[in-house]
Amino acid sequence: MKEWMSEKAMQIFGTEYALQSVKRLLGGAQKHTYLAKCVNGFQFVLYQWDKSTTCFENDDENQWFSSNSAALFQNNNEWMRKHGILTPKLFYMDRSRSDCDYEYAFVEYIEGRDMDYIMEKEPERQQAVLESLKESIGRLHSIKSEAAGQIGRLQGPDFDILAFALEDMHKNVQYLQKEDKDYAYAYARVEEKAREYADRLEKRNTYTFIHGELGPNHVMVDGDNHAYLIDIEGARYDDVEEECSFLDMRFHSMLGKPEDTLDEHRMHFYHIGHCLGNLCGAVQLRQKGYYDMDDVNGMIDFFHAQIAAII
Repeated sequence: MKEWMSEKAMQIFGTEYALQSVKRLLGGAQKHTYLAKCVNGFQFVLYQWDKSTTCFENDDENQWFSSNSAALFQNNNEWMRKHGILTPKLFYMDRSRSDCDYEYAFVEYIEGRDMDYIMEKEPERQQAVLESLKESIGRLHSIKSEAAGQIGRLQGPDFDILAFALEDMHKNVQYLQKEDKDYAYAYARVEEKAREYADRLEKRNTYTFIHGELGPNHVMVDGDNHAYLIDIEGARYDDVEEECSFLDMRFHSMLGKPEDTLDEHRMHFYHIGHCLGNLCGAVQLRQKGYYDMDDVNGMIDFFHAQIAAII
């Protein structure tokens, strides 16, 4: 990889940007990332997308709300930066597969730590980082659309986002009942709860642009406490409660109330979806032998407890 990528880096950045080293960065479950260092000291991140780079089953970029696609990254990066939302700059994207058998991008390297680290190891920085993060969330959620869906492929007026969410939950329940049999009854009960909440909800005609899976692990913090949103492929127009219920689960009360008006029934409905979806993902990571099994097992225990609390 290094030889052809060094040539490409010199084409994009200049002849003084020959590569010195390329090192795999761990942590991604849907794409591979590498830290590339140039001989002149410049660093950037190489993103690599291919079916072989995802740990998840049924991870089809043609799904309505897929979160694994170079095209989605490119579209969302351009859109978010246009609206003043902090996310690493895209330097170069190649989706042709002419150099290699995968799609790839050169992306700005944010020298710093993710927010998980800040919260655990450097709590004195937390408030400043939260202020930066809240500003980006505010800008994100100020972007509205009359149609749900992703940039470049919005859904038509007949698309029912609640029915889609219910179908997604049903698929996850079927998978979990097969792979995690000890909790099969709990999964059936929690799906019933989701349908009860859905029966109280009405379809909307205005949707909010959301990140889709915004937790502390998807926030990179630089030395000046600026919070950059990463892993943005899943960004889309959706119910704002889909995002806020996830923020509640991942940040608890640290962000305050990101929206003035939230539908509590929708919050509960999407919370169930997050629990099932994230547990499904964790079980798949366990089956794939993910490198950090302590983290995976912790996720499984956490979402088992969440589901028990729901029912």
